[in-house]
Amino acid sequence: MQYWVKIVFVDNQEVEFKDAIRHTISDDMEILEVDTPKEIVIIPLKQIKYFSCDAAVFTQKKS
Repeated sequence: MQYWVKIVFVDNQEVEFKDAIRHTISDDMEILEVDTPKEIVIIPLKQIKYFSCDAAVFTQKKS
């Protein structure tokens, strides 16, 4: 499943990934990793003001 992830940096620049496969925060809460079919982007959390994603990734699957 692909979804969008939008990241706004502390300097108010923005980047949006429309084809994210997964996004995770490291165990030490230092980096955000966004995986797409073409690339893996690693961003230090200190540089991020906020990020948001498509709410569809949190829907529960019916068993």
